[in-house]
Amino acid sequence: MSTSEAREAARALYDALVGGALQSLKAAAPHLQIASSDGPELQAQIAAALPADAPPIIGRFLVGLADAGALTQLPAVVREFEQYIQAGGTAQLLGEITSAVELSSEQRDHITNDLRGRYGENLQLTFQVDETLIGGLIIRVGDQVLDNSLRTRLGAIQRNMAAG
Repeated sequence: MSTSEAREAARALYDALVGGALQSLKAAAPHLQIASSDGPELQAQIAAALPADAPPIIGRFLVGLADAGALTQLPAVVREFEQYIQAGGTAQLLGEITSAVELSSEQRDHITNDLRGRYGENLQLTFQVDETLIGGLIIRVGDQVLDNSLRTRLGAIQRNMAAG
């Protein structure tokens, strides 16, 4: 078997495994959004919601999700999993840097390298300017926000003075 044939076979296996998992999750999601019991009853609901040919790991994954109290997040998990598959198995994380002034290319490179060191190489950053910040940065990566802007710091000082 040549390398290209092996690559094609590996891709077919990947597509079968991942595609089957995705289809099983998509099929189960609408039936499990209202699952409210636990223990054996919940496991029975999960088993009933899954297609007969669902990989066993999907059932175990759903039980783990339920044990963590996150079964209501299944539709979001399915969407993220589908995007992950479409990205070729690499999760792309988006970040946004907002500054009061235009950053130099050296500053952008330094921030990019620092954040990729923390969040991984698949971090995609966009930079924008908001002059109302006065100074500092607002860094958003995924659902995390670090607001180190002068506007926010002055607002905090003003609130502390009003409360004191």
